[in-house]
Amino acid sequence: MKDSQVRYKVEAWDSLQQLFQIKRINNHILHFLASFEGKLDMNRLRKSVAVSAEAFPLLKCRFNEEERRPYWECRSNTTNEMLTLIETADVKSAVKRFLVSEINTSTGPQIKLGVIRDTKADTLVILMNHMLCDAAGFKDYLYLLSSIYNEIREDANYQPPALGSRRLSQITGLFSWKDRIKILFSKNDMSTHDPAQFKLEGDLNNPFIETRSIPKEVFLNLKEYARNHDATINDMILTAYIRTLYETIGYVFEIPSTVDLRKYLPGHKAEGICNLCTNLTCEIGSEVGTSFEDTLLKVRESMKKEKASIACIKSIFMLEKVFDVLPYKLAKSILNKSFDNALIAFTNIGIIDKTQFYFDDLEITNAYMTGSVKYSPYLQLAVSTFDNNPVLSVNLYGSQADRDMVSDLLDKVVLQLYRNNN
Repeated sequence: MKDSQVRYKVEAWDSLQQLFQIKRINNHILHFLASFEGKLDMNRLRKSVAVSAEAFPLLKCRFNEEERRPYWECRSNTTNEMLTLIETADVKSAVKRFLVSEINTSTGPQIKLGVIRDTKADTLVILMNHMLCDAAGFKDYLYLLSSIYNEIREDANYQPPALGSRRLSQITGLFSWKDRIKILFSKNDMSTHDPAQFKLEGDLNNPFIETRSIPKEVFLNLKEYARNHDATINDMILTAYIRTLYETIGYVFEIPSTVDLRKYLPGHKAEGICNLCTNLTCEIGSEVGTSFEDTLLKVRESMKKEKASIACIKSIFMLEKVFDVLPYKLAKSILNKSFDNALIAFTNIGIIDKTQFYFDDLEITNAYMTGSVKYSPYLQLAVSTFDNNPVLSVNLYGSQADRDMVSDLLDKVVLQLYRNNN
């Protein structure tokens, strides 16, 4: 059978991510960077990428929407189309360009890897189509690639275990009929959001990723502060964000925060590489409180209540049912009219596990993941952590004035955290 005849099902979340691009909420590319002390074995990395694409064949597919139902159509994309070696004396500029480059969904491949190399060391940049997976799914791919690279050093014919289902039903199927009815009738409005926004100019020709890194010693102190207040580090960063937004915009409003639904699965592990996330809403009332601690306690209680509820599953439960039951064009039309994203949001990508992401004994000096690039007026703060070193990021198609504003916002969020580094 020719590659072009092999097709894979498009899941509901795949279509939703495509809709985000169509509605100019965000592009659908996830970004990852890792800097090494030395150099990767390019031959082994090329083979690892090829093997990973055999394990996860959607990487070599194109998105085809021409027929009644969309599908992922397998293509004969080569490893050279997925992996590029860039040798340069100006690593910083090359990394910056590669990080914000695009993926052509309609032709594939759905992944781009770049090894940016100077005379001494490599920086690995990986871009993944968000239609294939969320941030946790992207991490699953990173761990897969790392394991292949390390295994084939000893076994040239190594093949990873087969990947399983990408369906949302691996979550919803866990619940009893009683709980499913409770979910369906729960109050969970994912389409009504506060109108608060930043005055952004936007610039479709200028995507950028602005980051701030928090040193390990500061982060460990923040974790201790959180523990002493029966809170999480996520609560801490969300508190700093909310207080900064209050100072900037002038009032308190609800902030949606991404939640990984793999928490309901055995070992928090999905069957395949996929999207399994939705949003919780942090609502602390109209008063921010006089101190950071005041706000933290409000955030803590709000998030505890949200995490204890199964109402957040309603949105993905309905999403899958709409696409399973209705004709694709009608389902897409309903979603286009009824679904919208908050203008200001937050996502904690979580920990990139250094025990699962490593390449031989090469030291990784820096690693972080960011989400997709937002279109004005949308803005999202993201955070990922590697080796107790969190990196905060905001991605935007924006002007230099927008970037200056984002830079100031990140500085203020970090300052809020530093003030509580005790």
